[in-house]
Amino acid sequence: MTPHILFVCIGNRVRSVFAEFFLMDMFGKSGLEIAVSSAGFFPQKLKDQLSKGNIPSPEPFYNRPMSELTMTALREKGIRTPEGWRSKELSPEMIKNANLLITALGMQKDELARRYEDERDKIFSIKELMKTEDYLFFEDFTKVPMNASFWQYSEEDPEYVAKVLRTWEQSLIKAIPIIIEQLK
Repeated sequence: MTPHILFVCIGNRVRSVFAEFFLMDMFGKSGLEIAVSSAGFFPQKLKDQLSKGNIPSPEPFYNRPMSELTMTALREKGIRTPEGWRSKELSPEMIKNANLLITALGMQKDELARRYEDERDKIFSIKELMKTEDYLFFEDFTKVPMNASFWQYSEEDPEYVAKVLRTWEQSLIKAIPIIIEQLK
């Protein structure tokens, strides 16, 4: 059976979807049969932080198109994405079907491991998986404006998203041997 990796970020519009298509392309070129998918999971801790700042979430939160900046970054690498691709919310079925689930944020990993105790051994944050502290997306959000522009900035600001995707791509490349080892 083909091993399956599931990448999770918050809105499934930038990091997780980039990982899905970037790694599918890399694995395919390397002849590795590994399925990759992505989804979004909005952790309660972040919901609470945003609520305190009266920062509304986009409506609908899921079933939105990929960030244009993410799509452009993938196209620049010669990676095509399906027409009409839409973000999706993480479901229990997705977790069950994955051999490995990798979150963008530690708070996502922690909450998912608590909610899905039977699946906790296959849930990792990218930082935890790589045993590193140098991942860009600050979990205290010190670089992200905590006001009404939060979502626009974090998903569509050219400078910020480019920096996030560059660091995310470097993290993914470094993580490939660890991911392959985890799937054994």
